[in-house]
Amino acid sequence: MFEYLKGELSLKKLEYAVIDVNGIGYKVNISLKTYEKLVLGEETKLYIYNYIREDMFKLIGFAEEKERNLFEILINVNGIGVSLALAILSTFDVEGMRDIVFREDVKLLTKVPKLGIKKAQKLIVDVKDKLKGLQLGEGAAGSSSLKNHQIEEELYMALESLGYSQKDIEKLVTREEIMAYEGIEAAIKDVLRKIQSKL
Repeated sequence: MFEYLKGELSLKKLEYAVIDVNGIGYKVNISLKTYEKLVLGEETKLYIYNYIREDMFKLIGFAEEKERNLFEILINVNGIGVSLALAILSTFDVEGMRDIVFREDVKLLTKVPKLGIKKAQKLIVDVKDKLKGLQLGEGAAGSSSLKNHQIEEELYMALESLGYSQKDIEKLVTREEIMAYEGIEAAIKDVLRKIQSKL
């Protein structure tokens, strides 16, 4: 099966792209997030998910490996098929989905067409643990993003164990502040300082 395709982007439409590899045009279904990153005529590399059924074989491509990884997590949720998973990834990028899941923002997730409240709730529960280990890509930016999301999750867990609700926590610390912390110790120390100042 295909791991990736690399060749000239000869056709680009909202729902699919065609990659010319040595004179053979491969039709690859894509998300809107991948569509935005593609440039006609340029050499392009798409990471492939091979969708195989008895009566169907589709190539589904992603500009980034982390997007394919998330797609594979999503389609393993009962009730989330290929079309709905692509709709989710057309609405939110990988980092945005991590934020939604860790914040359990069901309302925002239901902005995806055909994704109702019950299905959104189930999706969040089913993928939360899997997203903790999702590889966000190589390089410092990916590592930094993963680190900050871990800090955010640990901070929320620590404060919830002390009796603070999610709304209370959001009043104490902004997401921008969380993204700036060097580690969980610094985050907790700063938030505790804020709590003390309000007493």
